[in-house]
Amino acid sequence: MYYHVSQTSGIQILKPRISTHHKAYVYAVDHFVTGLLFGAPQDDFDFIISNHDVVHHGNIPVVYECYPNAFYSIFYGKSCSVYEVHEDGFQRGMTSWDAELVCEQEVPVVREILVNDLYSRLSDEAAAGHLELHRYEDSIEYKKRISEHIVDRLIRFDALDLTDERFQRHYSRIIAELHHIMDGHLL
Repeated sequence: MYYHVSQTSGIQILKPRISTHHKAYVYAVDHFVTGLLFGAPQDDFDFIISNHDVVHHGNIPVVYECYPNAFYSIFYGKSCSVYEVHEDGFQRGMTSWDAELVCEQEVPVVREILVNDLYSRLSDEAAAGHLELHRYEDSIEYKKRISEHIVDRLIRFDALDLTDERFQRHYSRIIAELHHIMDGHLL
């Protein structure tokens, strides 16, 4: 089974939708807890989410908060539906994230699982060892990891001019420094 997660309940047929990849897909993952991480709106500026390190972590998702209390801010008070779907028609490797599977056709839902308290469920999964959760740390090593990730995403997504409150609150100094080094004065 694969899993598609949505804030909308009661869906019987998942329809392809255009998202960040500019192509209409039904998205899914093959790991239930990884799916839960998409039960509330969030993006690459909230968390680093990985499950590539199978050797050290098993096949569990590894999450790093990109700013203090991101996990709480994103998931507290949220609910979602996890839709089980058959694997037919899904392809891996069509996006830049290996954990993501996509299908270009409509996908019938096999079963819906309601998750009424996403924060509690994810916290329980972390306590049970099914999710490795790294809360934001005030250490140079942690901040270096997050800074590298944020700079990569700001440049990759051409997001240096975003005025979103979240960017101003958490990343304004990084954005200002990137603007400064790209103004040509170093050449």
